[in-house]
Amino acid sequence: MSFKKFTLSDQLHLGLRDLRYEEPTPIQKECIPLILEGRDVIGAAQTGTGKTGAFVIPLLQRIIDEPSDDTQALILSPTRELAQQIEEQIFALGYHTGISSATVTGGSDYGTQVKAIRAGVDIIVATPGRLIDQMKVLNIDFSHLKYLVLDEADRMLDMGFLPDVMKIVDQLPKERQTMLFSATMVEEVQKVVDKVMKDPVEVEFEVSKPADSVDQQIYFVHPKQKLNLFEQLFDADKYETAIVFCATKRGTDEVERMLKKRGVNAVSMHGDRDQEERNEALRLFKNKTHPVMVATDVLSRGIDIDDVSLIVNFDVPNNPEDYIHRIGRTGRYDKSGTAITFVSNKDKKYYYSIKKVVGDQLSVRDLPGKNEESKPSTSKSKRKERPSRDSKAGKPQKESKSTDSRSNGKRPKKEKKKPEKDSPSQQETRKKQPQKNGSRNKKRSNRENGGQKNKGSGKKKTSGRSGRSDKKEYSEPVYQEEDIFQPEVIEQAVVRNRRSLKPAKGFVGVIKSFIPKLF
Repeated sequence: MSFKKFTLSDQLHLGLRDLRYEEPTPIQKECIPLILEGRDVIGAAQTGTGKTGAFVIPLLQRIIDEPSDDTQALILSPTRELAQQIEEQIFALGYHTGISSATVTGGSDYGTQVKAIRAGVDIIVATPGRLIDQMKVLNIDFSHLKYLVLDEADRMLDMGFLPDVMKIVDQLPKERQTMLFSATMVEEVQKVVDKVMKDPVEVEFEVSKPADSVDQQIYFVHPKQKLNLFEQLFDADKYETAIVFCATKRGTDEVERMLKKRGVNAVSMHGDRDQEERNEALRLFKNKTHPVMVATDVLSRGIDIDDVSLIVNFDVPNNPEDYIHRIGRTGRYDKSGTAITFVSNKDKKYYYSIKKVVGDQLSVRDLPGKNEESKPSTSKSKRKERPSRDSKAGKPQKESKSTDSRSNGKRPKKEKKKPEKDSPSQQETRKKQPQKNGSRNKKRSNRENGGQKNKGSGKKKTSGRSGRSDKKEYSEPVYQEEDIFQPEVIEQAVVRNRRSLKPAKGFVGVIKSFIPKLF
């Protein structure tokens, strides 16, 4: 089917030809005739199906058929970028018709917007917040308004614009034609429909699933490995352009900064950037000077960027609807595309909710190099191969562990020598010699033995390496009666005992303490 099947003016056909619009998309085929008839229309379709053209084309034709000096149409959109894109399409399609339009959005010159409103342009494209600000200052005349369009209605509700939208609607004429377009028909959107529309006709096309032309890949990855994985997957020869979606503004700036450090030409976009910065980022990305755009969900809806090859969900979106909008930036107008999602452990709960909606379209992929055979870790073998200090100095290298105790790298333990059996005469002599009975007995025994040292009184031999002692067995010493009862020894023992005594407690203890002194 061609656009020539619709009842459109020659000027509008020229605009379609300039944009190379030859055949309408399915939603355009259904919505354009209904809007031309003057019916309220609800268009529910996924991103990238041509919703903007579905209301701009018939809206221009209605204004051509009934021209006026007053503002006839108001289009509300959730973001500046979407509003600017709608205004650009109005300008391109209506270039030969003479229809005027203006945008009323934040980040643009306030005075220029005031002049456009006072001049009475045919179509105003606005964001709800900035239009409310203008209405507080200016007495905007909407008494002649005939057409109202709520674009990306679900997104406006998510962003908290419902009160502003209802304030604006209350200032509009009750008799008007209303068109509402949304990617999802949630309960809140249905409440708006009941309040602002009259007997609408609903046109719906597979709201809950993304386009089949998008190859959806899933990678389970640690958060710190995401950048490395992106570098491996992003091949400039295969993917000319890529949009990387992050969950937060801060995360967007960090990813852009890290990509630039790695030599990737990247730009970023989020809500804190002013309009000039946003326009410059879009310009650099569209002309492919900077092939990577890092953005929040501000770029997920309505922005018409041709030939986006790759979509990367650096952070998994919190709900399936946002996932569908993000990956809708690629695979548009029957073109193929790739959408890659990085899933960490904390993101798995969001991944499973997306999987319930998308189903078999998701393809879990292995990390690059995961199936390759890993090289064995040979830390021990490397230490064996290294030359020892002795080998560097020209000394023979020590061999590795062996059964021979002399070559195991440790000092061999000294074997205990078995005591030799003494002759009967030596045994008789040993009995007469007291062992370990003070230094005096030791010296006397040495003199009697001709100055020979007693084997049993030697010092313990220790190994300087292991710190262990080689204990020798000592036989019980045999004392003679004359050695034991010596006055000098008894006197020394008594003195030693007196010094060690401490005062006893109690009356009985005091008496007992004097008993040893009587001997």
